[in-house]
Order: sequence, then C-alpha cells, then structure tokens
Amino acid sequence: MMDTPKLLIRCAEALDGDLAPGDVEALARWHAEAAPRARDLTGQLVASEAAAWPEAILCHRAHTHPWYGYLAECSDIDCFAAFMLENRYFPAFLPMLDKIRGVQICDRGRQAVDDNIADEHVPVPHNQLMARLMEAVRNEGSPNLTLSLYPSLIDRTLVFYYGYFCAPWHLVGSLFATELMGVHRVTQMGIGLRRLGIAEHDLGFIAIHSQCDDEHARQWREGVILPSIARAPQLKRIMAAGIAECLDSSARYLDDLLSRTTPQQRRAALRP
Repeated sequence: MMDTPKLLIRCAEALDGDLAPGDVEALARWHAEAAPRARDLTGQLVASEAAAWPEAILCHRAHTHPWYGYLAECSDIDCFAAFMLENRYFPAFLPMLDKIRGVQICDRGRQAVDDNIADEHVPVPHNQLMARLMEAVRNEGSPNLTLSLYPSLIDRTLVFYYGYFCAPWHLVGSLFATELMGVHRVTQMGIGLRRLGIAEHDLGFIAIHSQCDDEHARQWREGVILPSIARAPQLKRIMAAGIAECLDSSARYLDDLLSRTTPQQRRAALRP
C-alpha cells in the first residue's frame, strides 16, 4: 500500500530540486488511482469550449463551499490556525509559475505568466505576506494545536505536485482553477480573520489577493489556455483534467473539514 503522507513530504522537500525517480513513479501511480474520481468532470470540460471553463469552475461546489462560510462566521482561532497550518506542504506559488513558464508554447502565454510572477512581488513578495499572516494566526492560536495529514488533504495537495513533477500542463489547469476561485476564498477568510481580531497589518496577503486573482485568471485564460489549445489541441484534455482533479479533490477536502464541525455550526455556515 502506498505511503502517501511520506510521498507528500518528499515532494515538498524536492520542490526546489529533483524528485527521486522512485517517487516520480509513485506519484504517477497515485495519480492513476486518483484521477478516475474526476473522470466525468474531465469529460464534460473536454466536450465544452475552453472559453466556457470559467463558468464551469465558478459553478462547482468547491468554489463557494460552506466551509468558507464557516470560516467567515463561526470558526474559532484554533480551528482557523489548524486549517492554515495543515496546508504547510502545499507547494509554493512561484516555483509552480516557473515550472509552467518553462513549457509555454506561445509568446502570449509566457507574457501572462511573467506578469503573474511580477505581480507576486508587488508591493512586497507575497510569500512574505503569507508568512506574516501565518505567524499572526499561529501566535493567536493554542501552542498545542494538533495538525493532521488525512487522505483528502493529501490527495488535494498531491494534485499540484503531480502537475509540477510529472505533467506541467496539468498544473496549468489546476492553478487556473485555483486562481479563479481565489477571490471568494480569500474574501471569506478575511472576514473570519478580522472577526477574530487579526490586525490589518497582518492581512496584506488577503487584501491583495482579494483584488488580483480574478485578473490573473483572465490573463491565464486569454494568454495561456486559449492560444495554447489553438496551437496544440492535444493540450486541452490534460488542462481539463488538471481543472477537474483540482475541483474534485478540493471539494472532498472541504467536505472533510466541514465534517469536523458540529451540526449547529454547519447550519450557521449554510445560512445565506
């Protein structure tokens, strides 16, 4: 049986270098087992026009999942801290952008990715803003938080490592979906963090990404996805799979997060 927690950790440790050949093979085997869960959605995206993919993403339940309402309205600081810290193995954004830039086949695609990379440094590097936010939440939370690695979290994260190490055009789809859903996600997180007393100084990442992710997604659609499919139609299926597997694994992960809450809390999160 595959030890996916250890595989995830080794992927995270290899992000700035090379993943061992045995782990690349293990990642491919993991994907072969996980991908069928999103097969129907992948087929639907392949059958539709790529120009319609944003609507399909925004209509998926992962986009406005009740978990984000729970964070905004109900979560205590320890739950919020656990949610953020349990994602400590999620790959850093800039290495993923660098990987994607390396496979671009259109000048517009390279420019769109370059623009996104440049934006990640304005007004300061966004990884520094995220580190500041994580530190603020960690300091407010209990020093004895229990952090878990459970199957849906591992699967959701391995989707991105599979794209990074095995199939960069798959990663294009996964990151496109992530960017497109970003505004709702970070806006709800911001509401919850302000409710819990996190200072505005520490919310720079939230403030910036609540405004820029829609524009990044538009640039990716117009500069990367549509021109690349026009030039190399065979790329459509793998990008569609990246989107579908991101959405499916995210929804399963968010379901698990919400299942940890009480029925009363879930009802509150579902209120319009």
